Parts: sequence; structure tokens; C-alpha cells
Amino acid sequence: MADHDLIRSYLDELAQRLPAGTVEELADGLEETYRRHRYRGLSATDAARSAIAEFGDPRQVTTAFAQQSAGHRTAIALLATAPVFALLWGTTLITARAWTWHIPPGAAAIYGTILLTVAVTLLTVARSESLTTTRLAAPASLVLMILDAGMLGVIAATTPALTWPMGLAVLANLTRLALTGRNLPRLFAPHASGSL
Repeated sequence: MADHDLIRSYLDELAQRLPAGTVEELADGLEETYRRHRYRGLSATDAARSAIAEFGDPRQVTTAFAQQSAGHRTAIALLATAPVFALLWGTTLITARAWTWHIPPGAAAIYGTILLTVAVTLLTVARSESLTTTRLAAPASLVLMILDAGMLGVIAATTPALTWPMGLAVLANLTRLALTGRNLPRLFAPHASGSL
């Protein structure tokens, strides 16, 4: 790395916000940009300033990485599809007269509370500019999978007859289970939140 205090200071600030591997990659690009400016005839200080300006403020860099992280993209996808699931399950519960099912009220309240917590967590991840926060998408996705499996189990155990809205809701849940399960290893990977 170029032996310049401005660049070292810039990388130190990034190191407090981003994973080490990501900072190393950025350091290589910054070094190349610095050398290009030096080759064009800029002084060491001006070349360092120009290279840093091209890369952007550390907060902007961190925000860009957070918004491109697997956790952020997963949270956006799960939130974007939530209205479809609400419509499918709402229609199912009304047409199947769910109020006649034998589900303990406490279990329904716990399910609803956990679902609301997952939704708030995913919303927090989707709005966050922090890589640390985007890591919350992993446990939220896992809990959502458990809730989906639980809903399917309750439907299988308590529903008197399968209706077409219920069939669509079950198919949607199975699809979300499969896609979320396929994505979990990326979400739980230690470096997943910093990958572009």
C-alpha cells in the first residue's frame, strides 16, 4: 500500500466498518487509483486525496456494501412478497372458517408475535446502512422458515378440507421455504454481509 497517512487513515476507518477481506480488496483498488494519479503527475498528497475522493466517504462505501449484501437483498425480497402471503393466507383463513378450528388462542398469539418480530427485523435490515444489522436477516429467515413449516403443520392437522385458496397458500409457503432454505448458507456465512 502507498505509504501515505491519508490513505492509511481512510483504510483504518473502513476497517472499523467492513470485514477485513473487503478492506483488503478496497486497499488494492485504492493503491491502483493512487498510482494512476501519481503517474499523471499529482503530488503524493493530491494523489491520495483524489483516490479517496473517487472511492467516496467511508459511510457511503459502507452503505453501498450493506445495500448489496445478501441479508439486505433477502430482507427486501421477503418483505416484497409479504402482501401476497397475507392475501393468500387471509383468503384461506376466511374461506376455511379458521375461527372454527381447534387452535389454542395462546399458540395463535405466540405465532402472531413471533411473525411480527420477524417482520420488524426484516424491515430494520431493509432500511439499514450497517453491515452488522444486515446479518440479522439470517436468524429472521430461519425463524420465518420455522413459522412457515408450523403453519403448514397446523393446516395439515386442523383443516377439514383443502380449498383452492388454501392450495395456493400452501404452494406459496413451500416455495418460500425452498428458496429461503437455499439462501440460508449465504446468509450465515461469516463474510456474507460484506460481499458485493
